[in-house]
Amino acid sequence: MSEQDTKYSNTDLDLKSRSSLELLASELQSSCCVLHCAKGDDGNWHMTVESDNDLNTCDSNDSIDIPLMLESISKLSPAAKHQFDACYFRDFNIGVECWDTWAYNHVIPAGIVRKVADAGCSLSVTLYPGRRPDGTPRTDENGG
Repeated sequence: MSEQDTKYSNTDLDLKSRSSLELLASELQSSCCVLHCAKGDDGNWHMTVESDNDLNTCDSNDSIDIPLMLESISKLSPAAKHQFDACYFRDFNIGVECWDTWAYNHVIPAGIVRKVADAGCSLSVTLYPGRRPDGTPRTDENGG
């Protein structure tokens, strides 16, 4: 296995709603990267957003990305804010490339946790392992 350090990858804001998220996606597109916005097979709307902070991933972290997305949310029109507030699922999902590092500690500062909670959102962490599901090692940072 190639020796890779465990590191922060990115933070996605995942949203789910019973009603359209198209206006919200349109307004967030000017300050964030809207990766996905569509009505799913379950009949609900799903949207995934990332920060558009113009930094290299290695210089980025959740303490930068989450406040940038929250700032964008605070600038929404009342109609788009209503779509955000109507989401039954609002989650900041922090991605970490784990590789083979032992006991990696990823701290989320209290101020960020407070801002996320004040926005009515949750926090989750997704760990991207250094091995494929069959146990063979990945060979690169993109899951290869």
